[in-house]
Amino acid sequence: MNIDITRQQIAVIFIVILFGGSVIVYAISAAFPEAGEGTGPVGRFFLEVRICGEDIELPAAEAEEDGGYITVDADNTVSFPLESDTTLGDVFDAMNMTFTSTELMGYENNNMCNTTYSNEVGVSRGRAVEGMEEPLRPIDQYRNYMPEHGDHIMVRYD
Repeated sequence: MNIDITRQQIAVIFIVILFGGSVIVYAISAAFPEAGEGTGPVGRFFLEVRICGEDIELPAAEAEEDGGYITVDADNTVSFPLESDTTLGDVFDAMNMTFTSTELMGYENNNMCNTTYSNEVGVSRGRAVEGMEEPLRPIDQYRNYMPEHGDHIMVRYD
């Protein structure tokens, strides 16, 4: 049996292997937290803040934390060192934003929105990993909640 392989066929095979390998490496790297330079693994979560029904644009911020940095990007993605005890309160402190069980960014538990809202601080959490999302569920820990890689956290005053 005589098999003739042309240079074009070899080039096509090479490109297919190269592209396929890149896709696999990208999929694996997207599924796992990254290790930052000189630090341990870095986790990421999405932080959504709403006040009186309006989405709030978070300020970009960076603060040093044991084992790395907490960073808040313009797209509301928060990066944090996984091997630390980073809490949601630490993230709000990094942004210099008031965050307690009764106050969010100057809005306190009283009638500051309007009568269609309960005028209380609430926190919910869900997961968004590998294209799958679970519904947001209330959490009561506010400042002490330790985010996990892939979390979707909504903090609201309404």
